[in-house]
Amino acid sequence: MSPGLPAAGAPVPIFPFPPAGSLPLAADCFISRLHLHDYVDGEIGADHTGSALREIIHGHLALCPRCTRLEHQLRAFRLRLRTLGARVNEQPDEQPSPEFRARIARLLAG
Repeated sequence: MSPGLPAAGAPVPIFPFPPAGSLPLAADCFISRLHLHDYVDGEIGADHTGSALREIIHGHLALCPRCTRLEHQLRAFRLRLRTLGARVNEQPDEQPSPEFRARIARLLAG
């Protein structure tokens, strides 16, 4: 067996994440921004790989004001969407028309 390789049959991480702060800031920014929506939504898994990814993003946000600003913007945007959704649901006479819903669905689908 070669040094640094896992033993036969041992689980191998799909994407081994380095510890937070061990990469150049640009690499940490790339990884963090790639997964920031899932991080903000709490959708990164509780498995080993997900925990490592959460740790990288959390550590990076403590060091990078640009990514932290983006995280705050995402959280504020999601809060505004939830508030708007709650307000629309409270006023059934102001529900969007089926045409509007179809148009939005097409726009979101790309």
